[in-house]
Amino acid sequence: MEKLGIIAGAGDLPVLLAQAASSQGHTPIVIQITQSSSKRLTSVASEVFSFGIGQMRKITRTFLDLGVREIVIVGKIEKSILFRPFLVDSRAIKILASTRNKGVQALISSILNYFESEGLTVIEQHRFLKGLMPQPGVLTKKQPTQSQWADLRYGMQLARQVADVDIGQTVVVKNRMPIAIEAIEGTDETIKRGGKLGGKGIVVAKAAATHHDFRVDVPTIGLQTLEVLHAVRGSVIAVEAERTFVMNQETLCEQADRWQISIVAVA
Repeated sequence: MEKLGIIAGAGDLPVLLAQAASSQGHTPIVIQITQSSSKRLTSVASEVFSFGIGQMRKITRTFLDLGVREIVIVGKIEKSILFRPFLVDSRAIKILASTRNKGVQALISSILNYFESEGLTVIEQHRFLKGLMPQPGVLTKKQPTQSQWADLRYGMQLARQVADVDIGQTVVVKNRMPIAIEAIEGTDETIKRGGKLGGKGIVVAKAAATHHDFRVDVPTIGLQTLEVLHAVRGSVIAVEAERTFVMNQETLCEQADRWQISIVAVA
């Protein structure tokens, strides 16, 4: 069986990817880089290691020594870690120094280039998880109102522009006005801020950049996102069709309908 290396962040995606890869004839070998390790990974992966996010040489050497040639980077890795002290090796220091003040995407590109230069091919997450990406349309029974359609279309246009300049992926709008724009705090905190400022009925839109690199990140929504939006009395979540992971779609949409929240996949 062909070996597949998985660099795992937090959340359910690493487990789902390992399960999908295993069912397709691959042997998953996992390196966890977050403190919140998943016991579920040990039941599906051939081997599981835990290294720091800055131990680039150790991660690379482990995969190569085990005969891995293709890797996937998947799971949540908070951008704010870049502003906290963490253990780094000489290679990580060089990457950080070369991309200083150039943005998150420049840092990601340098990391991917490093892995590729060492003989590890980084493949896209959705090679194994395509089923999590919805087709265009309203995913819930709850349909947006006419004014909400106007907001979500405006919000999606704005979210794509924000993503294209490497700021974030999520925006909160109401009455065709931007209420909150994601920076480094993440989607949930952006929604909380938008709810505080915009009040009941806010619309959330989440999008990727035009030339987004899906090898290292796929925009994702799940129950936690929905719970945050419900807590601030929001109305709609709009995501990009075929470019977003929607976790546990059936269960998610059933809960959204109970809370009278529309979920829309926009082409």
